[in-house]
Amino acid sequence: MKYKEFELIGSSFKCDKNCPYCTAKITKWPVVDNKFELLEEKLKYLRDNNINFRYFIFCGNGEPSLLEFNDFKTIVEATRNVNIFDEKRLQSSGNIFYEDKKLDLIKNDFIIEITRVSLDSKEDMKILGYKRDYINTDNFKKAKIRLNYVLMKNKSFNEYFDEIKRYIEKYPNIVTVSLKTLNLNTRKDEIDNPYSQWIIENALTKDDTDKIIEFMNSNANFVTSDEKFFDRFEWNYNGVPITFYAKKLDYGYSNIVYYGGELVDYHLNKINIAKEI
Repeated sequence: MKYKEFELIGSSFKCDKNCPYCTAKITKWPVVDNKFELLEEKLKYLRDNNINFRYFIFCGNGEPSLLEFNDFKTIVEATRNVNIFDEKRLQSSGNIFYEDKKLDLIKNDFIIEITRVSLDSKEDMKILGYKRDYINTDNFKKAKIRLNYVLMKNKSFNEYFDEIKRYIEKYPNIVTVSLKTLNLNTRKDEIDNPYSQWIIENALTKDDTDKIIEFMNSNANFVTSDEKFFDRFEWNYNGVPITFYAKKLDYGYSNIVYYGGELVDYHLNKINIAKEI
């Protein structure tokens, strides 16, 4: 059985960004002992039950590259020893490009996933609350990059697309671009925090899905869609895939999360693999 994602979510809550829509601060997951030493055992369990994944996502309620090196290495080596993934990604604030030893460890088999709201670094740094222009470092240019491009209300669709094209032309190491709408609340429907309120006022959400798809279909080379399993659309510009997850499905659909040594869903319910298969 193939799942969409295996998400390893750390519980450090340390980050060098201060994003106004911070998912970790919206979600408010409990602080736990990460128990990364159990990861390989859990991956073997999944492999033995014939479960594999389209993506391994190394992420966290915080910046994953701020983990201690030994923890970082334990995670990476577990995914190599039990590789049940088509593709592996590390989500980063950009800090990974200042962590030479950690970047060297993963750069050959991980795609580095970054999230931006603007090609202009000064604007991006101001909105997302960070101080180092990582995108113009030598390390950035050496890595394989997935760009999560947040769709903001202060730009037109033509402005989005023009900026995406400039990203692709300027940084040939960008291997894919993902159009990103923001979830108002990842675990419940209540808008009870300033981060969700910021999203309402400043960013596109899943309510804008149909307009996004209509624009891209009219302005880019359409490749494929997979609405049954991945809820995913793909276009192409100069050989670079531009993808969009429409988010019409429940958040976390077809995912398994590793959190605190347990296999859970996005609501922290333990997953019974026997039932899944």
